Amino acid sequence: MSASTSPSATAVHRYFEISLYLLVTVGFLALASTGKLDLVSTVVMSGALIVKALRYRHHHAPELSAKTVKAFTALYFPFYLVDFFLFAGGWPDGLIPATTRLVLFIAVMKLFSARTNRDYLWLALIAFMEILAAATLTVDTLYLVFFLFFLVVGISTFISYEIKRGTETARTAPLAAGSTAGRRLQRSLITTSVAVALGTLLLAIGFFFLLPRVTTGFLSSYAYQPQPISGFSNEVALGDIGTILQNPSVVMRVRAEEGDPLGLEGLKWRGIALARFDGHRWFKLSPGAYVLNPSPGGEFKLPLMPLGGAPSRRLRYSVLLEPISATVLFAAAVPLEVRSRFRLIGLEEGGSLVNLRPVFGLINYAVVSDVGRPPASLLRQVPADYPEDIRAQYLQLPPEDPRVAELARQITAGYDSPYDKAVALEHYLRTRFGYTLELPSVPEEDPIASFLFERRRGHCEYFASALAVLLRTQGIPTRLVNGFQTGEYNEVGGNYIVRASDAHTWVEVYFPTVGWVEFDPTPPDPNAPERTWWTAVRHYYDAFDLWWDEWVVNYDESHQWQLARNVASALQWSWRSRWWLRDVRRSVAAEINEAATRLLKSPWAATLGGALVLLILLATSGRAVRDWLRALWLLRRTGDGRTLSGAEATLLYQQLLRLLRRRGYRKPGAQTPLEFAASLPPPELATAVGEFTRLYNQARFGRPHAASARLIERLRHVRAWKPAR
Repeated sequence: MSASTSPSATAVHRYFEISLYLLVTVGFLALASTGKLDLVSTVVMSGALIVKALRYRHHHAPELSAKTVKAFTALYFPFYLVDFFLFAGGWPDGLIPATTRLVLFIAVMKLFSARTNRDYLWLALIAFMEILAAATLTVDTLYLVFFLFFLVVGISTFISYEIKRGTETARTAPLAAGSTAGRRLQRSLITTSVAVALGTLLLAIGFFFLLPRVTTGFLSSYAYQPQPISGFSNEVALGDIGTILQNPSVVMRVRAEEGDPLGLEGLKWRGIALARFDGHRWFKLSPGAYVLNPSPGGEFKLPLMPLGGAPSRRLRYSVLLEPISATVLFAAAVPLEVRSRFRLIGLEEGGSLVNLRPVFGLINYAVVSDVGRPPASLLRQVPADYPEDIRAQYLQLPPEDPRVAELARQITAGYDSPYDKAVALEHYLRTRFGYTLELPSVPEEDPIASFLFERRRGHCEYFASALAVLLRTQGIPTRLVNGFQTGEYNEVGGNYIVRASDAHTWVEVYFPTVGWVEFDPTPPDPNAPERTWWTAVRHYYDAFDLWWDEWVVNYDESHQWQLARNVASALQWSWRSRWWLRDVRRSVAAEINEAATRLLKSPWAATLGGALVLLILLATSGRAVRDWLRALWLLRRTGDGRTLSGAEATLLYQQLLRLLRRRGYRKPGAQTPLEFAASLPPPELATAVGEFTRLYNQARFGRPHAASARLIERLRHVRAWKPAR
């Protein structure tokens, strides 16, 4: 980019170069903020921008010649092919990374060689490609900040570019960069750019919400990078869930669609169910899934039954699931219905839901679940009459330490029903063991025995696995469930924030004629984070992030219909509220009239009214009153030898103007004080005012000590002057 070679460069040209440099910089920062740019490209481009800024500040000319740029370009294009096929991974995954590096290379070349208007347009195009690539690679709310700044700077750049082109062909002398007029022009350009950007943004927002939606294309896979969430595959090793318990990344957000927003408190978001255990790993019974097709309305009716004997408690809620490395769909308790834009979903043997078609990006779906739990009195009466297939699948155990079964017998001694035995073992683990994420780094030969008899500390996977094994030794069918706890309620957004650190494992116990009932042996984490002022800040940011994801990133035709319904409802409400507001206005006016009548009849009305008028005058004209009193005080001073300040001289001149206005002589704004004095018709008045004005100029700008005493004397003379009759 051609920096000005001397400080006398035109103000418009200087402004244009700064604006264009900022445009390229903002585009690069937006691209770097996606986290998809490699380290070498980030360092090289950052260094180039810093060096160019330093050289530009000292008005250096372009560093690279056209011949040098052509040579570098001829060398880079073969490297682009190597980069695309070898380093970036080829088609289609390597297209965006390799092309992004090509764009950055061209940006560096143009930064250090731009001389002509064509070069400047190339740089602007490169900046646009940077911001476009950033939009492809991310959906984060941080992009919005860069985009808004890019919009303002972009408009500023093209406005100043057109003005620069006009000044290059004009015959008038250009404005110098450091002149007052030049700075005024630059401020006007900034103001105009911001105003045009705001108008453009408002227009773009209108088009965004009104234009028909289309489905996302293949570029969506670049914008979303799935979180590596372990513990939700066909086989899960002990400790997999523990690896994500310290990850604060948001996995999903859940909102109650009806009723109390806090009605979801205490629920668990069920992921996968695991049945077979080899002592170190849990496995699904079968990796396959029963395929479900949606109804014409987009609903999936699930062939699951609520728990037998449980009071029905159905909840409707929506889930906004972030891109994760698993296909599981999370739901509470027994899901009965799912509504979304899925083409197909699968129902696994353990009651887990999976998305059978890959989705790039956020997944939004609504669920109706029955979360009713049978009463303890009913579960206590259920006999241990298990079907043969349940016994075969959910009582399997690997070779185990005999102490495990003996411990289970000791704890459940004296209890007859499977329910009481499950409660006793659950209580034992919750009260006799500690919670920790610090586990041995060396693999243990028998993790369950080590947990029960040696460490006696662990996280949810160990507690749940221990309970499942202990119950199976007593002939009670169990399965392990991986999912998430309720999460953190955000009162700003009215939703639950479920993070990776909320991952949880619990146990489901089978009861004939009832179904699978949840048991959770894990004690609370003693190191759970406390709520602070920073929590409230995060809630506001997360509420905005949710709005961004739902109404910008995930905006589709269903959101358009919802927005249209909301606008229609608001218009209907405003139309109906007109009559209510009219009645309220009339009622308030009547009350005011009645109060005013009572006040006027009061003996204190005149006093209060006068005091109120005085306060209003002082509030609106306080400074003028103070200046008038100060001028009167100066007029009544005797000569004490004190020199008048410039402000005091100005007060006396303002007093002079007030005296002349009362006598019919008003000073026009275009006249100087001396011109005004000379224009007064009476010669003796013009002489007196002219002498006062000269003394006033001396007091303000020349010799104040010599003029001070005579200035007050001349003003008294003008006050005493009377026109001849």
